[in-house]
Amino acid sequence: MVYECLIYHIVDDNVAMITLNRPQRLNALSRQLREELEHVIAEIENDSKVKVIILTGAPRPDGRPCFCSGEDLKEAATSQETSTQNQLNDLIEVVGGRGYGGNLGDLCRRLETMGKPSIAAIDGVCTAGGLQLALCCDLRVVSETAQISELEITNLGNIGPGGLAVRLARTVGPAWAKRLMFTGSTLNGRDAVEVGLAQQVCAPDKLLDEAMSLAKRIGSMRPETVAVTKAIIDSTMYLDMEQSLRYAFTSAAALTDSEGGKAFAQDRPRPSDQER
Repeated sequence: MVYECLIYHIVDDNVAMITLNRPQRLNALSRQLREELEHVIAEIENDSKVKVIILTGAPRPDGRPCFCSGEDLKEAATSQETSTQNQLNDLIEVVGGRGYGGNLGDLCRRLETMGKPSIAAIDGVCTAGGLQLALCCDLRVVSETAQISELEITNLGNIGPGGLAVRLARTVGPAWAKRLMFTGSTLNGRDAVEVGLAQQVCAPDKLLDEAMSLAKRIGSMRPETVAVTKAIIDSTMYLDMEQSLRYAFTSAAALTDSEGGKAFAQDRPRPSDQER
């Protein structure tokens, strides 16, 4: 597939780079961009060579950095997506357990639950649906000049359909989520790390290098083990201890690697994935 609203390429063999590429619209999530993201995620899921994903945004035409400004409101204002009937259809899908509130909600859930780890590399504007995408990534590396916010209440008097309030509260805690959403406050990169929204902050010109370094380190691990670890952490956060331990034990048992254990005991390299 030829992508028009994003740039996709494989970097250093096992890292996939996705760049949101609508700079004239601050990388806003148009219908076409959402569809292309759905397609590229499916492509990555089926590509055994890719072990880690980096998601970032193209800079604005004037060179200022930008991650994503959220849904394309100009398009939405003239689109049938905003009709009462379509909103009702989305509600029926959610209540029936068949979706998560339209294209953005389903896209976010697809990114969040895929087996391969993802890293959001954030600089410049990151708000609304853009913040939603970032929260659906497993890790977030941010520039000192990042501008992270949730402006839908303050600017629109509404909240988006993607479940941002849920994910934000689970990432930074209820009080910080309320403060950010109620006031429209903007976090820079250092603020984002301080409240737990991001895991690493760096200078703007080092953002992709730092994200790539992290991706390579993760990519050097056994991919099946990374995928199972991700599933354990994501699936047990809100189970009770007994359920969590049973889930973790069962998952770990499925990963039994006797050759790897022997190699460790004998102080020799573990067999590579290609040798399995």
